Amino acid sequence: MRRMIFVFVAAAALIFAGIAAAQTGGAHFTKGGTPVCTDIGTQLECTAEVAGLGNETVVATVSAHGTATGLTCTTPSGSNMAPGQNPAVPVTAGGSQTISNIKNGRASVDVKSATPTVTPKQAGCPNNNWIVTISDVTFTTYTLTIKQGGVTLFSCSGSFSPSSQNGDSSTPSC
Repeated sequence: MRRMIFVFVAAAALIFAGIAAAQTGGAHFTKGGTPVCTDIGTQLECTAEVAGLGNETVVATVSAHGTATGLTCTTPSGSNMAPGQNPAVPVTAGGSQTISNIKNGRASVDVKSATPTVTPKQAGCPNNNWIVTISDVTFTTYTLTIKQGGVTLFSCSGSFSPSSQNGDSSTPSC
């Protein structure tokens, strides 16, 4: 009896895995919908259009590495501002987008990284009570991942050489 239950469970798992693969096996970028990632100041924004999708939710994530610049230290009361003593701090920023309204097997991706955070100590502020403001991030490398139903459809990597400026775009390799 236990062996029959095991065989049934194993067969069901294989069937469901096959269905999930069949639903997303034809996923592709539309003509003109190839991923593009753009430096928009303190964030990286990646856009794309995917077709050939099943009906499950799509999740797009971006993870970007770069350098925070133009750091300003402000007292907790906001009464005093001073430039950070460290002119550039390495940072990592990420973000995600959940797309649940798949229409005719298509989804538009528009995912942005969060503005990274820099601690007062990293920025070189007078003490850890100060608040850090970042005026810009120059991005160097990034990864864009698009999944449906927990299955990775695309894992794309890109870079800016040597680093991005506001408005610079890059097309990743998928």
